[in-house]
Amino acid sequence: MAVVSELVIVGCGGHGREIHSTVAALGDAGHHWDVLGFVDDAPDHLDRLERLGLGVLGDVGWLADHPHPYALGIGTSAARRRIADRLDGTGADPVTLIHPSASIGPDVHLGHGVVVFAQSTITTDVRIGAHTHLNVGCSVQHDSVVGEAVQFSPGVFVNGDCTIGDDVFLGTGAIVTRGVTVGAGARIGAGAVVLDDVPAGATVVGTPARPRPR
Repeated sequence: MAVVSELVIVGCGGHGREIHSTVAALGDAGHHWDVLGFVDDAPDHLDRLERLGLGVLGDVGWLADHPHPYALGIGTSAARRRIADRLDGTGADPVTLIHPSASIGPDVHLGHGVVVFAQSTITTDVRIGAHTHLNVGCSVQHDSVVGEAVQFSPGVFVNGDCTIGDDVFLGTGAIVTRGVTVGAGARIGAGAVVLDDVPAGATVVGTPARPRPR
């Protein structure tokens, strides 16, 4: 008999609804979550939630007052970290979600609140920190370390032996080549090919990736 667990999704925008689609796929694969609804401090497009048969339970404070397992459907690293810190110690616990079409190899450690979306691959000897999200079709290769609250946009490829710091943003289709270190808080533009280390807080774009002109 399937075990059904209750779940609340934080954030009812596009990223939150994509989290819901991952949860629905898990249900089809045999792990059933009962999604109670969404919480959001500034909800919008409620008609899109209604088409899913769900609604807004309240603001984020609702979850603090009614602790449930939750998934952070927030696409911005800083906001994701801020909300996670706000909910820490309330009894609401972040869940780790892995889409059934994702591939997770041996000797992989995923921190709490990590979400791995459809068709993503994590190979072997990889460490990924809390509240990092790998969007659709991403890949992290052998012996790499990824920090906390990192945002992988769709189609990002991180090669082997890389280090990605906390709060990094990786734009759609970005490639980080073997052995590169990306410092905390850096931003990698869409389609960039990163051949050299990126300092903390820097923004790089292009092929090969270079600091963005001011």
